Amino acid sequence: MSDKRFIIRPLEQSDYAQVQEIYEHGLDTGHATFERHAPTWEQFQNKKIMDTVFVAVEEEDNTTVLGWVSAAPVSQREVFHGVVEDSIYIHPGARGRGVAGALLDRLIQACEELGKWAIHSWIFPENEGSAALHSSRGFEKVGTFSHMAKMPYGELAGQWRDTDVWEKLLPKPDGKAAHEA
Repeated sequence: MSDKRFIIRPLEQSDYAQVQEIYEHGLDTGHATFERHAPTWEQFQNKKIMDTVFVAVEEEDNTTVLGWVSAAPVSQREVFHGVVEDSIYIHPGARGRGVAGALLDRLIQACEELGKWAIHSWIFPENEGSAALHSSRGFEKVGTFSHMAKMPYGELAGQWRDTDVWEKLLPKPDGKAAHEA
């Protein structure tokens, strides 16, 4: 475990090659996403709410990306405009330094500032680290989609995957949680 310090800041386009590399590390595990490839910069910008995209970088150089977090709309329907889905990826060499928790805390803060009322996370049951991280930040497992999709690649090729859905309800502008309205 390193004692180096890191900072959280908004993503810059110049960070994106490292973000893609970290995403690819997640893809290689087979437990991070149903996607097959990291998106291009243009695709990433079109899918994400860019005001919620943050990177953790080494404090000493402000350029070495340790991990990233983002939110994307769960639906294009207006009624769901306050509900987002998170993504969080940490470089394998940066695990155990508190990077994931700091990034998720920053994402929650950004979503509250933007008036979002819920954050969802779809997590494979085998991804125990991500489930524990989300639980530690007040997310609750609200369900499981069984046999959500067949994984088309990697070590789990041809395997049907379940996906757990985790949710965090955020305070509404009136200070009440969404479920208290």
